[in-house]
Amino acid sequence: MLLRRTLVVACVALLAPRGVRAVQYEVFVDIETEEDLYDLLATGQISEPSFIALLLLHQTRVELNRADRERLYLLPNLDYAHVDRILAYRNEVGVIRALGDLVAADVVEPAMAKSLRAFVTIRPFDVPKGRADGFVRAQARWSGRYDRLPPAAAIQARVRAVRHLDSGVVGTLTRNRVRRVQWDPARRGLSVEPESVRFEVPKAYVEWEDDAWEIVGGTYRIGFGQRLTFDVTDQVTPNGSFGDYELRRENELGLRCRRAAGELSVSPCPVDRVARVTPDFSWTNRLTGVAAGAKRLPLGPGWLQAYAWGSYQIHRAQQIEIVHAGWCDDPRRDEDPGCRAPPVYVRDGDPGAPSSVTSFASLPAVLAEGLAGANASYFWRDRAHLGITGYGAVPRWLVEGVDLDFQEFARKPFGGPFGAVGVNAAYGFARQDFFVEATRSFDRQTGGGGGWGTILRSVTTLDAGELDVSARYYGSRYANPYARPISAPDELDGLRPRDEFGLRVRTAVTVNSRLSVRVLADGWSRLSSAGLNGLLMGRTDVQIASAWAWALWAEHQTTGQRTLLATKVAYEPTPRLTLSLQVQHRRLRALTTSLHRQNDFAAIFTLLGRPTDSFRVRARIRYDLEDVSDNHRLPHVVWTQLEADLNVRQHDILRARYDARVFLDERESTLRRVPNPEHWLWVEYVFRF
Repeated sequence: MLLRRTLVVACVALLAPRGVRAVQYEVFVDIETEEDLYDLLATGQISEPSFIALLLLHQTRVELNRADRERLYLLPNLDYAHVDRILAYRNEVGVIRALGDLVAADVVEPAMAKSLRAFVTIRPFDVPKGRADGFVRAQARWSGRYDRLPPAAAIQARVRAVRHLDSGVVGTLTRNRVRRVQWDPARRGLSVEPESVRFEVPKAYVEWEDDAWEIVGGTYRIGFGQRLTFDVTDQVTPNGSFGDYELRRENELGLRCRRAAGELSVSPCPVDRVARVTPDFSWTNRLTGVAAGAKRLPLGPGWLQAYAWGSYQIHRAQQIEIVHAGWCDDPRRDEDPGCRAPPVYVRDGDPGAPSSVTSFASLPAVLAEGLAGANASYFWRDRAHLGITGYGAVPRWLVEGVDLDFQEFARKPFGGPFGAVGVNAAYGFARQDFFVEATRSFDRQTGGGGGWGTILRSVTTLDAGELDVSARYYGSRYANPYARPISAPDELDGLRPRDEFGLRVRTAVTVNSRLSVRVLADGWSRLSSAGLNGLLMGRTDVQIASAWAWALWAEHQTTGQRTLLATKVAYEPTPRLTLSLQVQHRRLRALTTSLHRQNDFAAIFTLLGRPTDSFRVRARIRYDLEDVSDNHRLPHVVWTQLEADLNVRQHDILRARYDARVFLDERESTLRRVPNPEHWLWVEYVFRF
């Protein structure tokens, strides 16, 4: 009954709106630190794709004085009306020197400007050539006596100098990764060296960008159009390239020993006490090479945009995603023993002695991928262009003595080279913007060869607000691992945008200064099977009084028959203290039987205090009970956190966090789990200059 009332409120609000915000994200995003993004993800207020996009946006930032219309639209909470006002103001004054300028000129509201601070940089064009600015961020995590030493650690750095030069680098200390994959013909399997401590530099780039040109060398991301042909940016509306120094962390301890018996009589992993360790800091491999682009070459009544990029990236691969191509010419034959993933033995000590095997290992440096692509677009104006994008990729397996390939459920196609070519267009007039992209993919998969994908999107800006509607078609043979368009959450052979026809409507409405509503409705059908699937989400935020705020959101998804209902109450008696309580209930079909409905419950209490301008503290306690009817099947956890941020100098930040997590369920794995309770310590220092 409560869910029905929530949806009715959302529909009423949509019929009589007075203002609207951008619809890319599930909530009005107002953060101060990266940790606040992790907080939104942990409390279920944003999805994993939204978190990834916002994390990357927070780490790379949008340059307010150089960003084009699509780049500005990436910023959370902005709609195209805000973007066009910012561009008009920038053209009028020449340069934006502070977010306060936009507020003073009535371009954006004060609350909107405040929410943008964590995602933008403002670098005037008249900055002295010799001036450099940037930061160095060092962090480490450790979980106590059962953890590996030294602790998991990482460093990020970014420097901007001589007006147009930008560079970044990431270094990590990894301790949980196996090394040096080889083929063992005697055992008819792969082999690796065991886990060891190693310092790695997975990402580094140097970029030059001015008003007309940009070139980036090292690790970078690039994407165009509606993300159907090529995109590795993880952003909503990409158009161009930028340097990549992304780094992220996981919040679950991993197994210290990942071994099965193999040639031994028993597994070398202890069975009575199963130790877990802090995960290493992680990153996503995208592109490594060079990308160059002409952003605005005058031509006729408009201008030409042209990009070319090349990459030679070393990739890791999951053990289960690999197949021996000499034993299996079509990995879709699951009944064929030769099509199983080859075992991975551990080279530990005497090479002739019996060896254990790894379980679900991530194998480093097993694959190199050469890739090249290009984009050319002609713009009549900011809101009208026609472009073509294409790329080709050639995978090369690096393990000598064996012919490897991908399993059919891996994200990348098996069989060798693959690629795609597509055209995209945009046209806007008055308050209407249309976008379209059509793409043909190519591959050498048995029975494949490639297929078609198409997406059409309309964004309508009215006095009442903004409405985003999109329709999509992705053929069953459309196997493009570099496509990240709008798609349903389910997959076919490792890819979401495949074997699907769907329609999505998304909007966010501010009815008045106290009430806002966000709604997403998505319906899709699998081309290879009958039946319609759907996802409906709605969120209502109410400012009850100056110190009280209330939110209610609901979600229903037909696949898995999943329903979520959550509410949050926040109390801010003073600007220096905020208290909040969130309660949520989730109901879904249990994996054990289709007749059983699993009910989950969670409650989260958070205290956020700012005793002084230079000190911030956050405390949280979270209670999670999955499947309230059975304490022997799923996690039952109490998780407490205490975090403190201190401004050491004017711009430097010292951050420390302590977590304690207790598992209360009676699963066999929990009874053997150590440590329980878990104790995490995380320390970070950010030096800015």
